Amino acid sequence: MTNFLVSNYSLLSSPRNAVSKIQQELTIMQKQATTGRLADVGLALGLRTNQSISLRSEVESVDRQLDTNAIVGQRFSVMQNALDSLSTTGSDFLSSLIANGTGDPGITASVQQASASLQQLVGALNSSSGARFLFSGSATDQPAVGFTTSGGTKADTYFDGSTAQDATAAAFAAAFGFSQTDAAVADITESDLEAFLDGPFEDLFTTGTGGGWTDNWSNADDTTVENRISDSETVKTSYSANEEAFRNIAKAYVMLSDLGAENMNDGARQLLTSRAIETLSKGLSQLTQMQAEIGGSQNRVDLADETLKARKSVLNISISDLEEVDQYEASTRVTGLQTLLETSYTLTARISQLSLLNYI
Repeated sequence: MTNFLVSNYSLLSSPRNAVSKIQQELTIMQKQATTGRLADVGLALGLRTNQSISLRSEVESVDRQLDTNAIVGQRFSVMQNALDSLSTTGSDFLSSLIANGTGDPGITASVQQASASLQQLVGALNSSSGARFLFSGSATDQPAVGFTTSGGTKADTYFDGSTAQDATAAAFAAAFGFSQTDAAVADITESDLEAFLDGPFEDLFTTGTGGGWTDNWSNADDTTVENRISDSETVKTSYSANEEAFRNIAKAYVMLSDLGAENMNDGARQLLTSRAIETLSKGLSQLTQMQAEIGGSQNRVDLADETLKARKSVLNISISDLEEVDQYEASTRVTGLQTLLETSYTLTARISQLSLLNYI
């Protein structure tokens, strides 16, 4: 015959330990039923945990790239809107130049429209997305175009006593010996005007050291910014106000608005208008090429996004294979454990009421 040590403590502690284990398993199953994922990935996967961590790191990298591409796409949209407005304004002005003719009423209307179009050009070139100016090249922290006066203070527009306007006036006076508002403008010959347009006036819109555009108009850098849109691709995400397209458009506007066109004789007016049409048409054509380039970059970003999203989907499937659990099975297990726990509570309560004294 074998002797057993029986006590109230041993009778009570055994069910309590069982209840504790059931409670722990129930907590795990409830979490898995709710999340559909292993409650403790490291414990469940063991050595394969590194694989799970690596996959999740890749997903985070893809998400960051998608966020970056969304910002890039927004910048491209702002650029296209700005260029669309420039194209529309320029095309409207081009049509007006042809329709207005060179008579007094027509040339007055053209001068006024050129002045307004020039201000619109500056506003478009100073477009920004977030805190970045999009046509400043790599100098994205400052507006692409900014005017100052000869005293160094800020000029709100070209016509606000800016150094750009002063440079035009100085070049005109040096070439002809009088200002654009002088009555003697009527005596300018076509050949003299053409020589001025091809020489001193042209120099006002050149870039580089000593260039009139660089000195008096542009704050932009010729170097542009590139952003990575995938592991192997980058795209240019900023353009420079120093592009020839913008300089040609500005040049055409200044021709009509600030060279004394209203005081010129009919022959000089016709030449000036003809050259403005030619210069503006060239600038708009170059602008269209730029829009096409940006459109191509937008398509590349879209294709990169599709590839990234497909990659993310594959990664998520791999993560699911490692970490996901059957939520229906986990829910069923929760129900079973809850029933078992209630039974254990009942049994523990009954055992706690037992006493050896009842049998002595």
